Amino acid sequence: MHSWRQRILMLGAALMLASASVVVFGVIPPVRTDTFPGATPDSAVPAFWGNVLLVLLVAAAAVTSSRLGLSRATLRRALAGIPGLLALVLGLLLIDAATAYSGHGPGMHGVVVALWVCVCLDVVAGIGMVGSALVRQS
Repeated sequence: MHSWRQRILMLGAALMLASASVVVFGVIPPVRTDTFPGATPDSAVPAFWGNVLLVLLVAAAAVTSSRLGLSRATLRRALAGIPGLLALVLGLLLIDAATAYSGHGPGMHGVVVALWVCVCLDVVAGIGMVGSALVRQS
């Protein structure tokens, strides 16, 4: 039987993987072909790939933390709390991208919606991971 903490961490990992998928399939392709004057897809696309890599690392840390037993409580909390904070920061950084692309015309509205979805997924996952790290397991 899995504890509530393990379930929250696994849910957080799933949300992070969903966020990475949205960026890979819903954000990067349109950004790569953005024709808005002043658009810089050459620097934006690698930044989004960096976000995907960090999101995958956060998800892996959440899964690893969910597998640790009670005997390693300090490591378990660190593997849930620190990546949870990173998930929050990654989500908040995507707000900047979402607001920047909102001015790129109607062709980029789908990207803006996708980025706001990612913001929500990352923030909810981060709050769950940090919460699971802060609450004592009995």
